[in-house]
Amino acid sequence: MRRRIVVLLATLTFLVPLALSHANALNLFASHEVTAQFATHDGKPMAEAEVHVFAPGEAKTPVVTGKTDADGKFVFEADRDGFWSAEARNPGEVARVMIRVGGESQSQSQSRISPFYIIGLLAILLAIAIWYRLLRARTRRPRS
Repeated sequence: MRRRIVVLLATLTFLVPLALSHANALNLFASHEVTAQFATHDGKPMAEAEVHVFAPGEAKTPVVTGKTDADGKFVFEADRDGFWSAEARNPGEVARVMIRVGGESQSQSQSRISPFYIIGLLAILLAIAIWYRLLRARTRRPRS
């Protein structure tokens, strides 16, 4: 009974932070979700436009590619702070945007779970599982 309580507490220690930060539970290494909206020169949304996103300092190689939705919006995950650039292309039109990610203007309410915290908790759970397995093996061993 005592072992079950220890395993339950260890599991809850791992699951509670994930439940509190469900937005980043699926992608632990993403720090910001960025939305860019592209429009033509007359203000119409660039629907289904091909988008290339460039990270700060990497202006030649796109790190994210995709297509805009019907409203001309494109969402991507920015893994670092700085000025990101995005370019949308439709036949005959090109739209470019610079996006500042991070800095002082960002709210501090966006918290994320450190990958080191997750790895540490997984290591603790693994140690508990090995310890439990060894105790069970010791109690099942025939006494001679």
